[in-house]
Amino acid sequence: MERNLLKKTSMAMMFAGIGTDYRKAIQKLPGEEREKIRQLSALLKDRYELDIDSYLDGNPLDTVNNFYNWLSIYTCDYVIYQWYASQGVVPDYLIGYSMGLITALACSHAISFEDGAFLLYEINQKESKKEGMATIIGFEKEALFQIIKDSHCEDRVFIACENNPYCFGISGYESAIRSVCEMAAERGALNIYAIDSKFAFHTPLYHTKERDLSVSVEKIKMVDSAIPVISSIDQSIRWTAKDLSEELIRNMYSTMKWGKSISLLSQSGTKRFIEVGLGKGLTKISRSMEDTCRFDTFDTVSKDIASYATVLVSVQA
Repeated sequence: MERNLLKKTSMAMMFAGIGTDYRKAIQKLPGEEREKIRQLSALLKDRYELDIDSYLDGNPLDTVNNFYNWLSIYTCDYVIYQWYASQGVVPDYLIGYSMGLITALACSHAISFEDGAFLLYEINQKESKKEGMATIIGFEKEALFQIIKDSHCEDRVFIACENNPYCFGISGYESAIRSVCEMAAERGALNIYAIDSKFAFHTPLYHTKERDLSVSVEKIKMVDSAIPVISSIDQSIRWTAKDLSEELIRNMYSTMKWGKSISLLSQSGTKRFIEVGLGKGLTKISRSMEDTCRFDTFDTVSKDIASYATVLVSVQA
């Protein structure tokens, strides 16, 4: 398998993981895409007894159950990707942030929409009551390591996501996460915020027998990806069914090096990145990595498409 990116001008699409709240942005979607989400929501409601459509409309539900958030992001991004494709916006590469990998695989036709939802369900069933995650902004990696050490949390908190040189996700035991965040605040962190997760994703703490995702992956159908997927762990190109299955499993407990992935893509000729969903979080943490690249969101792309359509109609008239 070729593990190096080709030197060419290309575009990549980025898929967000958990935590983004689409409820205030769902009205941005075109009516046809909103209806597709309702249809998929009905399918998920039958299987998991969760009303994603009502959740997105802001109806009061048992939103303590973070599976609402997970499935709403997954479903919306899946539909939005199809909208991009219908507009002729097709990427050369896909890259998923944490569980955004599952969305990327569904959009690349490596797995079905139903199987992607099943994987999220299986992961959600292994929730811990004592684990958590947070994001800390304002320190270089070594300084953050020192804060973890000075908090006496070396075996209880780990740097899980290396977003950019000054932004990191940490995972571990919830009480230890609080200690590290408190010390980080005392030492001048620019920003600290909790991630709505009861999992120590991307750390050795998650790597337990009962959480082995290979059991769930064996239950789904995996085929080769229609579009290459970039590993956010080691930046290799993955497209075969075997490689993608392996990536799904190790993605749960391996350190995610997002910033390095963006930089390598840029250095290999990828100069445009589109955040697929309704959020802007990936754009914010990625833009600082490469100032020669263009980063777009659903807002900017939809405006460009609308402007192009207006010009086209005017010319035809």
